[in-house]
Amino acid sequence: MFRHRSFWFILIITAIVWLLATMSEHNDYPLTIQLRWEGFDSARYVIADADTALPITINANSFQAIAFSLAADKQPFTLRVSSDSVLKVNSLLLNSLLSQYQVSGVKTVTSPLETIHITLSQRQRRAFIPQLNQVNFQFADQCGLSGNPVIQPDTVWLYGDSATLDKIKRLTTSPATITGITDSGWYTIPLNPVWTAYRDIHSSADSIRIFVPVMRYKEVSLAVPVMPRADNSDIRLRTIPERVSVTLWVPDYQSSVPPSQVDAEVCFTPGQSTDKLPVRITRFPENMRVKQIDPAEVQYVIIKNK
Repeated sequence: MFRHRSFWFILIITAIVWLLATMSEHNDYPLTIQLRWEGFDSARYVIADADTALPITINANSFQAIAFSLAADKQPFTLRVSSDSVLKVNSLLLNSLLSQYQVSGVKTVTSPLETIHITLSQRQRRAFIPQLNQVNFQFADQCGLSGNPVIQPDTVWLYGDSATLDKIKRLTTSPATITGITDSGWYTIPLNPVWTAYRDIHSSADSIRIFVPVMRYKEVSLAVPVMPRADNSDIRLRTIPERVSVTLWVPDYQSSVPPSQVDAEVCFTPGQSTDKLPVRITRFPENMRVKQIDPAEVQYVIIKNK
């Protein structure tokens, strides 16, 4: 009984040693590698035709061949292209394949193919001008907008089927608030991704950049005479007081502001019941801002009827 057990034990050990020795020998193993094409603008193009598999032969032992096959099954071989391409299946490409899978001991790979190719097809496209929607600029104290914001890109392209493109009427930003602005600069605002409601629509951009020009200001107060006006030319008025204090935000670089550059007026309409008139600033330099008028309303007296 013991002899029979010893015989089977020795037989099993011998078989295992033989199997390990056999699997450790290097042989040629044919494999098929799946291909993945990347690098092209997928919003603008679709793949019209492309090779999707690459037959190869590796020289390796059985353990290495299994490891290589498992690595290839988990991740296709990635090829980067930007346009229609015919790639040569040469040592450079095959070494790149080895580098991607990095199975130790596999150093030789060949393929019966000489080339692989991809053909791209351009989608239908339509241009949209991105519109700001509920985008608020909040400036730090004594800072303000100087000129008009600049939007980049000024055109966003949507790609896809014409019938689906017809369903999208405009592109707007998502609501956003930019706070504490102190200096001129660029800000990124996401677009409202309406195209995601349609599987076949792709956008050339998912956000825009806005350049906000900023001016730093200082406060300057001026005593400005009030010019009374009446709808009836037969009426003459005098205001009390005759001058008001106008506080302006003036660019830092400007040393002074002549009062003659600022006009204040009130307008009287016969029959009105109020005894005060609101003061309006009707003229001031374009690069300045009116912060305050004191008093904001003045009393008036009709001094003469013609």
